[in-house]
Order: sequence, then structure tokens, then C-alpha cells
Amino acid sequence: MAHRGIPPRLLRRALLILVNALNSVLVPLLSPLISLAVVRLAGSGVWGEFVGALILVQLGAHVIAWGNKEYLLRLFSFNPARIAHAWQSSLVTRLPLLAILAAIFALAGSSSQRWVMLTLWSLGLVVYQSFDVVVLYKRDFVFATVVELAGLGLALAAILRLGAHIDLDGLIVLFGVTSWLKVTMMAARFRHPFLSDAFGRLRVRERFDARFFREAFPFFVLGLSGLLQSRIDLYTANYFLPPGEVAQYQVLATFVLLLQSLSNFVLAPFAKNIYRIQMQSILGLSSRLLALGAMAALPGLLVTQAIVGVHYGFDLPPGAFVMGGIAALPVFFYLPIVYALYKVGAQSVVVKINLIGIGVSFVLSAALLPRAGLTGAAAAAAAGQCCMGIVYSMQGRSLRADHAIAMPDLS
Repeated sequence: MAHRGIPPRLLRRALLILVNALNSVLVPLLSPLISLAVVRLAGSGVWGEFVGALILVQLGAHVIAWGNKEYLLRLFSFNPARIAHAWQSSLVTRLPLLAILAAIFALAGSSSQRWVMLTLWSLGLVVYQSFDVVVLYKRDFVFATVVELAGLGLALAAILRLGAHIDLDGLIVLFGVTSWLKVTMMAARFRHPFLSDAFGRLRVRERFDARFFREAFPFFVLGLSGLLQSRIDLYTANYFLPPGEVAQYQVLATFVLLLQSLSNFVLAPFAKNIYRIQMQSILGLSSRLLALGAMAALPGLLVTQAIVGVHYGFDLPPGAFVMGGIAALPVFFYLPIVYALYKVGAQSVVVKINLIGIGVSFVLSAALLPRAGLTGAAAAAAAGQCCMGIVYSMQGRSLRADHAIAMPDLS
């Protein structure tokens, strides 16, 4: 057969990359089916109301995560004999933060019933996300994909069953139940060694470690700044726009983020190799990846416009799609520069540039949304991305100058 000449080691690596790509791409591609079903069956207003709860729960869960995935992955590598204790300690230490999130739900004016539902949903999401590092460490991407698809299938089936009767509280309960279903599947899969001692003889005092917050803080800041940078326009839109228009912008932003993620999909499987080659070669990837993004942007926007217009029934202004396309392109250019900055340990620079993007997008969103609506929000997101691209370009030139002496690539 043709593959006999390929070493088994390379075949295993190729399969690993393929499965990881499936987990990274398939679920985000299918996730819009949820919003599509709600919009078609219950209307855009219901989905727009739910987006407000969704972004608050997701942001809260991200804060409570506190960079644990990246921190624990490094810790697992240094001390594999204590991975179960480290995982349990991280979870026990972070859970008290949920009380702050629950207080925010109460102060936001939620009814007591909705307050409880949002808190339980958040708890399920926090626990489920705690297994991300386990999946990555075990490289169990196939099972993770199955879990995500099972949750997606359950939610979609329930929405189709309820039809026009689905409302905000129903969606909150549904997403909460789905989160706990996925937690149950993960707990059953990884009960040894991660849960074998967690609930049988749990000693909270032994596992609570306040040092975690300080040691994982750099990973927390990096992740939070990236999240805010990518979603600040949606947060601002949720504040200024009525629920129906929030639903429309959230759908558009989702597809723009999918287009942006193509850049990471191309580079992520080769991150280990990227860190091993010389700086000039890493920076040289920017122009190639930007060319790929330019080729993908127009077809991606046309597909997005067709889906949004035909299936969702949204009549979005052409300017919103154009701005969305512009917002998607800069990341293709600057992602290799981000890797280059990571290579030299300059993560703080990435955080600062994320803050610039957040500031530009927020100020312009607040200024343009009341006047230009969806197009203004998309224009603000595009401006933020372009500003980041300019600053990253300056960083790239600085890195070229600092590493002008060529060194041979590592094989």
C-alpha cells in the first residue's frame, strides 16, 4: 500500500493533528445550529435575550478558570506524579470565586429562580472547563469531541422539541443541564486518577492553596485580555442594542471568529516546530498566512452572508459584512508574531497589545453603535484589529533587528 513508506511515528502524529483539528473546528462549525434553531422557532428576540446571560456566564467562568489550563499543563510536565492532587487543588481553590459571580447575578436584578439557575449553570461550566487540561494532557481529543457533540445534540433536540415555547429561562436550564451532562461524561472517563480521591476522602484544607492565584496570574491575564479583545464589541452591542439586533450581531460575530480561527487552525499543530526555528523564519510566516487569509476572506464572507440571510432570515447591511471581513484579516498577519513574542518570553507585550485592541474597539463601539448600529459595531471591531496589526508589525520589525544574525534551523 502507498502508506508503507511512511514511518508509523509520522502516521500517529498526522492522526493526532487530524483529531485535534476535528475537535477544534467541527464543534465551532456546528454550534451556530443552536442559535439558528432558536431564531427560526422562537425569534431573534429570545436569542438576543439569552446572549446577555450567555456572555455573562462565559465571562464569569473564564475568570474563575484563572488560567488553570496553561498553568496546570506546565505543572503536569514538571511533576507528573502529582497531577491528580494539582488538578484537585486548582479546582477546590478556584470554586469560592463562584460566590462572587452568584452575587453579580443577584445584583443584576435576576429573580431568585433565575439566580439559582445561572449559578448552577456557571458551576457546571467551571467544572467542565477544568477537564480541558486533562484532555490536552491525555491527548484524548476523540472523546472530547464526542462529549461536545453529545451536548450539542441534546440541546438541539430539546430546542426542536420545545419549538416556539422555548424562552430565556428554558434556554438557561437547557444549557445548565447540558453542562452537567458533559461534566458527568468527563468524570466517568477520568475518574482515575483525577477523581479517585476527590469525593471519597476530600480534604479541602489540604487542597486549598491560595498561592495558585499568584502563580497562575500571568496565564489568567493573558487569557482574559485575549477573550475581552475578541468579544468587547459584542459586550458593547449587548449594552446598546435591543435583543433582536444583539442576536443578529452575535451571529455575525460568531462567523467572523470562525474565519479568524482558520489562522490558528493552520499554525497550532506546528507550534512545537515553530518555537524551534530561527526568528526570521517565524516572522516570515506572517506574509504567507496573510495571503491565505485574503484568499479565504471573500468566500468566507459570501458563505456567511448566504447563511445569515437565507437561513437566519437576517437582513444585515452590506457594510457590516465588509467590516467583518476586515476584522478577520489582521490576525492572519500577526499570529506568527505572537508566537515569536512567546518564543522570547515577551507575553507581557501580547497583553499590552490586547489592551490596545480592547480600548480602541470599546471606545469606537460606544461612539458608533448608537449612530450606525451593527455596522458601527463591526467597524469598531475592525479598527481594533487593524490597530493591533500595526503595533504587531512594529514589534515584528524590532524582533527582526534584534535577531538579525541568522542561525541554522533546528531539524
